[in-house]
Amino acid sequence: MQLCMNISPVMGQDVSFSQVYSAPLYLSPSFAGFTSGGRLTLNYRDQWPGLGSTFRTIAASYDEYLSNFNSGVGLLFVRDDQGGGQLLTQNLGLVYAYELAVTENLFVRPGLEFRYAERKIDPSKLTQVGPGGETFPWINAEFPVEQYKKLDAAASAMVYSSFFWVGFTLDHLVKNDIGFTDVETDLPMKTVVYGGGKWVYQEQSRFRDEQSATLAFMYRKQMSFQQLDLGVYWYANPIEAGIWYRGIPGVSSEELINNDAIIFSLGINFGPLYLAYSYDLSISGLAGYSGGSNEFSLIYRFKRNPSVSIPRGPIPCSEPGYGLGESRSNKVQPRRTLF
Repeated sequence: MQLCMNISPVMGQDVSFSQVYSAPLYLSPSFAGFTSGGRLTLNYRDQWPGLGSTFRTIAASYDEYLSNFNSGVGLLFVRDDQGGGQLLTQNLGLVYAYELAVTENLFVRPGLEFRYAERKIDPSKLTQVGPGGETFPWINAEFPVEQYKKLDAAASAMVYSSFFWVGFTLDHLVKNDIGFTDVETDLPMKTVVYGGGKWVYQEQSRFRDEQSATLAFMYRKQMSFQQLDLGVYWYANPIEAGIWYRGIPGVSSEELINNDAIIFSLGINFGPLYLAYSYDLSISGLAGYSGGSNEFSLIYRFKRNPSVSIPRGPIPCSEPGYGLGESRSNKVQPRRTLF
């Protein structure tokens, strides 16, 4: 008989959100406190619904800027369900970032995350395939529910100004065995490089809102798997619309296809609240029966500290939801700089 597990071919590969900058703490610890007050973020991703309840991910975070310490702190929770409960991963992390002013318009933000991770495989959710192709629940007394509980860490750094940003994240810095057998299976380190630039073609004034276009990218590599997200955002308050390409043309993997999807996103500001939806249109071999991917994001920004003036900056969704009568500065509050 054959054991059938409807989970990712690469069990050690992390999920990737399509709305990259609507899940800021998941992308990089350097985004902790990249706001002038508190920020609550919720993300939900349903990947390939046409294949059943196979890949569903929930992320929730809260972060805040501590102006007296030039620091940002946050909490990040991620729950990744693969195969309808066959493989379940849950992480809870503490995130910290420090903001250093190099000049009046150039800043560096190193960041760290320390997390507690749980990983569980449930044999009761697995199926067997019989000689005639029939399927039925898999029962094996020698294979009970298996789980592990580990500690992990990530480090990052980002440089940004009022018109560009670039950064990197090194994740899974702690060597952990994630296998459920006697064969050691280490969780592979993940490298992420991201950045972009913003062009403001209509400045904000007393009588009109800002309008801008932003080009952004994210490259990630984990084991032999690598992928590039390249996209553009158009922003005209209260609407932010984007289109992305996910994949690396001409580069293939033995396990995963890098020519993956075209991503369409739409976000709307409602004062301190930002809501967004995106759809991944599959252009890989899964096109036609995967159902693409649906993703929803919610960002709520709590009352800002009036003594802190941090810009929305060049980064999409970093500081959404400006209400009427609120102003934006291109610089943070005055502080001592290195140069």
